[in-house]
Amino acid sequence: MKFSVDHNLPELQGHINALYARLNGDLKEPLNAVAGLLESSTRKRFKTKTAPDGSRWAPLSLWTLYSKTTRTTGKVRGSLLVDRGDLLESITSHATKNMAEVGTDRVYAAYLQTGTRNMPARPIFGLSEQDRNDIRDALGNWLETIWSKP
Repeated sequence: MKFSVDHNLPELQGHINALYARLNGDLKEPLNAVAGLLESSTRKRFKTKTAPDGSRWAPLSLWTLYSKTTRTTGKVRGSLLVDRGDLLESITSHATKNMAEVGTDRVYAAYLQTGTRNMPARPIFGLSEQDRNDIRDALGNWLETIWSKP
């Protein structure tokens, strides 16, 4: 199963075009930096429990809380979207000469991202305003670096 959240960044197109021309069409190095930024941002969502748009994830249902409660201690195992940490550990990033991506091989991530009839969506993947600003800054820094080289 492949699930994708695509974003076009028209506000960054000028930076991207300049980098593309200066780097002879191979944007892998700057896009690798972008992919790393997005992987880090995606991982942070597990701590902040927020979607890319800044909204808070819905809390666990009473049934889920009950099922995550250890019978011997009465403590809840894990936290929202983290039980053993498999999903969080599976988040990876990748870049090619014309694309940066962040994803997971865990099929159930699609259900968490979009929700189901019985479970609210808790979006993990996507671009926040901070992500857009960070990408803009990173690409701007790349432009400054390559323009200053002889």
